[in-house]
Amino acid sequence: MPATTNVGASQSSAKPVDRAALEARLVRELDGGRAALPILPHVAAQAIRFANDPNSDLRKLAELVEADPPIAARLLAVANSVIYSRAVRVSTTRLAIIRLGLEGTRDLLFQVVYASSTVGLPRYQDLVARSFRRSVLCGIAARLVSDKMRYRFEYDYLCGLLHDIGEARIYRILANYKEEIEPSVVDYLVTRYHRRAGSELAIAWGLPEPIIEACAHHHDDPAKASNLVKMVMMADILVAILDRRQSAAAAAAAAAKAEEEELAAEPAPDATSATWSKTDDSPANPTASSSSMRPVAPAPSGTGHAAGEAAAPELTPEEREALDFHHLEKLGMPGEMAATILTKIEESLGDLPL
Repeated sequence: MPATTNVGASQSSAKPVDRAALEARLVRELDGGRAALPILPHVAAQAIRFANDPNSDLRKLAELVEADPPIAARLLAVANSVIYSRAVRVSTTRLAIIRLGLEGTRDLLFQVVYASSTVGLPRYQDLVARSFRRSVLCGIAARLVSDKMRYRFEYDYLCGLLHDIGEARIYRILANYKEEIEPSVVDYLVTRYHRRAGSELAIAWGLPEPIIEACAHHHDDPAKASNLVKMVMMADILVAILDRRQSAAAAAAAAAKAEEEELAAEPAPDATSATWSKTDDSPANPTASSSSMRPVAPAPSGTGHAAGEAAAPELTPEEREALDFHHLEKLGMPGEMAATILTKIEESLGDLPL
């Protein structure tokens, strides 16, 4: 789901807008049917036709891709990434397509098209970029889920990749509003309307029905969801687990670096100081060791709750992950399988073609 962020100082002089009025305006634009609908490039539309035809001519597909140089360059970069590479680099679009296969080429073309539709926003660019990155991970996760759960849906990667594409569409609409919008309101609108926005976009692009279903129903009741929608739900949970692990690792690394810098900045003990004994290495004052002399951060002055009101307990990272694994099991995925898929996704992160 979308994450809160500051929307930029450029809005500071704008007049805040009422959430209900803003929501009504957004709904009117969506009802119009054409708001922020990017046009599907010809090369991507043709890629679906080529991929669905076992008699497709790879040479013709290569010529089609090469007619759009930015897409051709991106395709070559992905084909030579660690995920797809066979240790020998390819130098032509045709060889890249042979390496990726027709379905792989189709899927990567849509990734490129999706990426191109997320740039150039006057606001929320960081949120759109984060949504796109998560979508690519969901595409990889959905393909792994489809394989491990033996679903083997034809459009597994595209369902994972595109199921949240409506987020970028909502951000694009809101980014063109001149009013100041509270981040919480942005999150609310994106969360509530991205399914509709995404399914409408998939329909406008003429995408296959499974992708439209994934866009429209990935937040439905899991007990009533189809296996295809469950696949997307599992992918979402797996990526959420991975994101939290990465955030925790980054925070730990930053804390360790800060501690190292703090230790490096501490002055060396003065041999003539009265604090230290001149005859041995033990502190003359046993209560004045270097660790006890460090300042202790004061306790928080308040919790944000009224006096006497107990704060709602927050889940620890371990508890949240355990809950996510429980949700995966309810969807039908054993814990060991989930751990295996997470490992495979993590292995691909170093050279993820984003």
